Amino acid sequence: MRFHKQSATPSYFSRRDQIRLFRLVAAIGVIFTAMHFASKPDNWYWLTGRPKEIPTLQQTEVPQREIDFSVKEDVKLKSDEFRSELPPKVKLPQTVDTQLENGEYDVKVAPQLLESVSDSTLGIRTHEAGTLYYLLAKAAAIPQNVLEQSAEPVPPFVVLMTDSPRYRGQLMTVKGQLKRLTPLSIDKNPYGIQTLYEGWFFSKDSGAHPWRVLCTKLPKGIPQGTDLKKLPAVQVTGYYFKKYGYPSAAGKLQTAPLLIARQIRWFPPVTTENTSSAGAIKYIVAIFLVISTALAFLIWRFSLSDQQFARSRTAKLIEPPDISMESLKDIQTVNIDDVLNQMAQKNDLPAGDSAEQSKPEKP
Repeated sequence: MRFHKQSATPSYFSRRDQIRLFRLVAAIGVIFTAMHFASKPDNWYWLTGRPKEIPTLQQTEVPQREIDFSVKEDVKLKSDEFRSELPPKVKLPQTVDTQLENGEYDVKVAPQLLESVSDSTLGIRTHEAGTLYYLLAKAAAIPQNVLEQSAEPVPPFVVLMTDSPRYRGQLMTVKGQLKRLTPLSIDKNPYGIQTLYEGWFFSKDSGAHPWRVLCTKLPKGIPQGTDLKKLPAVQVTGYYFKKYGYPSAAGKLQTAPLLIARQIRWFPPVTTENTSSAGAIKYIVAIFLVISTALAFLIWRFSLSDQQFARSRTAKLIEPPDISMESLKDIQTVNIDDVLNQMAQKNDLPAGDSAEQSKPEKP
């Protein structure tokens, strides 16, 4: 006894079922394509417009009362007086050796080499020039990727400017926007430095107060000039040297953090075409044509497969027999009333008569 209803196995050779399955797969493909297209913000700029970039200078300003940007001015000398500078207590190395015995690069700077450096002085003093050239040569001798991997997290701008001696000689990485980049003339030095570039840039937390960087190399194509309007995005990895005193454009003396680097890493802007509604329509039409072509190809393949199957031996074996009305004409029919009357007559006859009638007649 069977309690479960047996369901007939669907015929996947049916063209109707094939078309239904194909429509389902095509609908799923269109949905995933639309999701991928809609997930990109650039594809909606034709409708909402491209967002405006906020310049770094408009970000939160650093409270000036927490930082001393003043420059220590020297006492004016009389006509018969002169000022002499004591030589550094520690003699600088004649050559720059940046590799250790195990083959790794030595990125650290001995603190005693920086004892002669002082903050908040106007420009670079004579006794500081040797240390400056030594750091330039050391940074130039170490690959850029090694410097970036060895750099420490940069402290906040306020902390660096208020506690400058603590970070002197530390290797740090700062990101910002470049305002000025120009070549500098360089004096003869024992380390063979022949090229020097000066850059001024603003970091995210420096507000309107710039950083100064000195480097020996520049990336190809980086903008140069005294007033860069587009403020290129840059990343500087270098040794912190001092609070550098300089005269501002307003004629006021102030200080800025000075970094000694190998080169400035520049991030060129990505050029994107401003797509309009007409451009979006072109993409939509192109996608529709591709999908239509794929559908037509699959339907043609299904039709060709059905034709090949119809000519195969398997199709002939499972083909139902041809039963038409013409083949039923030769079949004898029986009237149910006649059959019932004959059965009734047999039941009414006596037993003997029925036996005689059952015997066959002799010829």
